[in-house]
Amino acid sequence: MLPAPAVRVSGFRLANAEGYGPAPAVEARALTVDVALWPLFLLDIRPTAVALEAPVVRYEVGKDGATNFDDLGASDTTAAAGDESPLAGIPVSSFRVSGARMNYTDRSTGQALRLDFEAQLSARPDGAAIRSEGTVDLRSVRALLPSVGPDTLVVQEAAATYDVRVAPSEGEVEVRTLQLDTAPVTIAADGTIAGLNAQPALDLAFETGRTDLAEIAAFAAVAGVNPRGTLALDGTVAGPLADTTEGLALSATGRLAEAGVDYEGTALLRDLSADLSLTLDSVAARSVDGRLLGASLAGDLSVRDLGDDPRLALQLKTGAMNLADLAAFAPPEEVGAYNPQGTLRLDVTARGPVPSDAASMRQLAIDGSGRLAGGGADYEGEALLRDLRAGLGFSGTAASVQDLNGQLLGRPVSGRIRVRDLFGQPQIKGQLAGTADLPRLASLAGADVTAGSIAGQADYDVQFEGPTSVPDAIRPRGTVRLANVRVPYASFRNPVEIPDATVQLTGTGLSMDRFAVRSGEQAASLRATVQDLFPLSEGLAEADPALSATFALTADRLDLVALYPEADTSDVTYSQLFAAHLSGGTLDGQSPEAVADEMYGGVQLPAYAVEGRVEVGTLLNDPQRFDDLAFDVQMDDRRLRVQNLTGTTYEGTLAGSLTLDQRTSASASVRPAPNSVWLAAAAPGRVPSATTPAPASALTYDFELRDAQAGAVLEDWTTLGRLVTGTLTLDADGETALTDGFLPRAEAFTAVGQSLVANGGLSLDVGPAQALVDALNLPAASVKEFNRLGGPFAIEDGQFRLNTWDVGGPRVDGQLDGALGLGGGVDLEMRLQVPLSILNNSGLPGRLGGGDGQLGALLSKLVGGDAGAQAVPVTVRLGGTMRDPSVEVLNKDAITSTIRSLAKEEGLNRLRDLFGGNGGE
Repeated sequence: MLPAPAVRVSGFRLANAEGYGPAPAVEARALTVDVALWPLFLLDIRPTAVALEAPVVRYEVGKDGATNFDDLGASDTTAAAGDESPLAGIPVSSFRVSGARMNYTDRSTGQALRLDFEAQLSARPDGAAIRSEGTVDLRSVRALLPSVGPDTLVVQEAAATYDVRVAPSEGEVEVRTLQLDTAPVTIAADGTIAGLNAQPALDLAFETGRTDLAEIAAFAAVAGVNPRGTLALDGTVAGPLADTTEGLALSATGRLAEAGVDYEGTALLRDLSADLSLTLDSVAARSVDGRLLGASLAGDLSVRDLGDDPRLALQLKTGAMNLADLAAFAPPEEVGAYNPQGTLRLDVTARGPVPSDAASMRQLAIDGSGRLAGGGADYEGEALLRDLRAGLGFSGTAASVQDLNGQLLGRPVSGRIRVRDLFGQPQIKGQLAGTADLPRLASLAGADVTAGSIAGQADYDVQFEGPTSVPDAIRPRGTVRLANVRVPYASFRNPVEIPDATVQLTGTGLSMDRFAVRSGEQAASLRATVQDLFPLSEGLAEADPALSATFALTADRLDLVALYPEADTSDVTYSQLFAAHLSGGTLDGQSPEAVADEMYGGVQLPAYAVEGRVEVGTLLNDPQRFDDLAFDVQMDDRRLRVQNLTGTTYEGTLAGSLTLDQRTSASASVRPAPNSVWLAAAAPGRVPSATTPAPASALTYDFELRDAQAGAVLEDWTTLGRLVTGTLTLDADGETALTDGFLPRAEAFTAVGQSLVANGGLSLDVGPAQALVDALNLPAASVKEFNRLGGPFAIEDGQFRLNTWDVGGPRVDGQLDGALGLGGGVDLEMRLQVPLSILNNSGLPGRLGGGDGQLGALLSKLVGGDAGAQAVPVTVRLGGTMRDPSVEVLNKDAITSTIRSLAKEEGLNRLRDLFGGNGGE
């Protein structure tokens, strides 16, 4: 009923020792002390309770090891009292602290500790020490170890129950019991903390209860991870507290029980148990036992040198893990629709640095073995691999697959694979053998495989080697045997068929011995070698490709019209387009340039380097036919050269060469080499049109055609029709730029050469010859038969120029000069030596000499006399066009004069005969 006396001090401050700064060593908002009432009457002060509001304690250790509390409260009277107790025997049974903060700083090491707490405790003298027990609610604990970094340790919302004995003069704390509860861990400890006045040192034993890992995960959550199970530890920590952990020893053992981890909703680990051991620089899990992805798991794991260069040692043995479960942990975009199947067993060890980057991964050595069983994968919804089984091996940074057997696209496959430098720049080396179904392979590659469009199979035994990061740079070697192959080819009317062929892969290319190839009724034999095909990205590059090839093609008979697909313009041949283009005509109302562009436009020569030989017994490209055709092919940088060409066509022999140049810098100004041939006749007239524009093209040629049927050549390649009959011998070399449809540009078309027609004559079915006969009233036989017609010529500026051609026949001789326009114009001058008998029958003299018939009568007398065998020069100009020619006699006066002169001479001869012979008698 009596009031309890109390003393309250507000704004309490206790000055700091000299040299430790102006901030007080202790300060508080208020200090309240309750004392017992009755002892006061005896002048005895007995505190019963102490309450400290918002105290701040600053405990500092100087560089010399002295503290700011060493001389706190010391005085001469204290020593005189003879009592070493700092509280002079005054106990405090109840000490309450609210909103407290303690700052510990060690200037000699740079370490610091800050505690925010509230406490309910007691402090009683125990000789020269203080015995204290109670509870402390820690709001936060923050430690600083400068060698590690700021805020090395942070604990929030923890409760501590303790029983300690503090001896300030000795700088020692005896921890009799200390229990720290901070979610999710409870730690109990006992031991000593010594050297607080100099170099603090720990000697504590601790233990944890069975900590729920799920609560730890809630405390430090990792997205997608859901651990379970318990963890228990007990151990000791001893040694000095310095700015590093040097000299501090931690030794702990523990037990992990019933642990498990889910990841992204999938059970990764279950029923995991292990014996744990920890030190400051190592952690180990021994006798690991559990289940990984539903399969048994056993092994050991240790990591040492935690604070410096952590190194891993792992030994792991698993049961049969399901590959589908493993794939669930890979990114969805990498798994795709592969639908992995089968099981995988592992028995491996790993040693090296704890992986943190690519460099440390390369130093990780993995050794051991494994087994793949029932493996499989799908691709684009189709079964790619099935029933795979193989032994796995690991050695250092290399992995191998041995005794691989299974099915690839439903066909057997076997082999072996080794990958070295797994974590650096992986290099693969392996061998696969088996049989592949070509339709299924084509379908897998994205080809549109309709019923029966692709057929055949390939037996392969291939070795390969190269970087896994660049799959198309892997170099294959070995053999691929093709059987009953059928593949559609857009440029051919029918699929390409290969009954049997063997491909030898050489690492950088391939080679194929002679094999038969068919397309419809067309058949040939081919031998080929390709260099620098691999890597594909370089060998098939659009610019500056490395690919080069050689080949030899032979065939008994090839029909290009039947080989190439029919188009809307299938009844138009290249020779017709050629003739119509140069003459300025049309074909069925269509421009030849437009038709040629549709048929050939966009065709480009590849930039590959190719050399080859072509030999064809009979090549048909209606209306052309070539027999015993042979030529060499050279191609590089989009330039095609056909050389050493020989053959028979138009019943004559053909020889020469040509060059088709599609380089961007190509021009038609380069003079062709001699002995070449123009192969326009052999151009395939059924090449499908392309959408990409063709590059600028130029053609140079040099050819020789001997003893060919002149009329057939002219009919196929000109608008002259069968102007002449007989055999044609033609030598020509020239050049031209080409249109996108591979027709010569008339303005740039040039040629020089010799043309000779023998044992033939002019055809009266063509305008100029008939016009000549009609104009001169000559007998048909006089122009239909001659022994020789020809001479040098040149083509330029759209004109076919004749340079004094000889015309020789059994009845009429002469010369021919002038030009034929490539557009059909005629401008020729013919100088004929016409016998008097033929001239008399023509009736031409009757129209000369004034038209009075005297010259005709005179000529008739000459024909009847000895002068009848003589010839009169007649010069005729042929003009107009091939369709509408005109004929003009240019030397009418000369003809008249010649006849009169011959008549006069004939008369004199008769007088001589009459008088001269008898005059001597």
